[in-house]
Amino acid sequence: MKILDVGCGGGLLCEPGGSLFITTINKTQLSYALAIIFAEQIAGIVPKGTHNWEKFVSPEELESFLESNGLLVQTITGMLYNPFSGYWRWTENTSLNYAAHAIKSSAQVETEEHHTKTPGIDGQEASQK
Repeated sequence: MKILDVGCGGGLLCEPGGSLFITTINKTQLSYALAIIFAEQIAGIVPKGTHNWEKFVSPEELESFLESNGLLVQTITGMLYNPFSGYWRWTENTSLNYAAHAIKSSAQVETEEHHTKTPGIDGQEASQK
């Protein structure tokens, strides 16, 4: 799985407890039928070619990816769009769209700090990039 790497640059995600919020489409047959067949090809809610089902990701895959990259998933909640009203609402059902909230683990930050500093001259730390 490839997620855009925006880098830390001293942002809140670099700090222990920094939050990451992701909304995406689940990789199910239902999401294919509704996001691609209905929304793109039948209703024209979004332009054809907007979605690529191969890039859809299940909540389990996303959680595994985030945790393997030093983030602790706090919650995953379903989202449901009503094309007639144009409104979204939260739901327990994640089979179509869902949102995830993860935080940067303090253990990952400590590991990153350990790997980016090495002893320099006279015992002073020197940063490695």
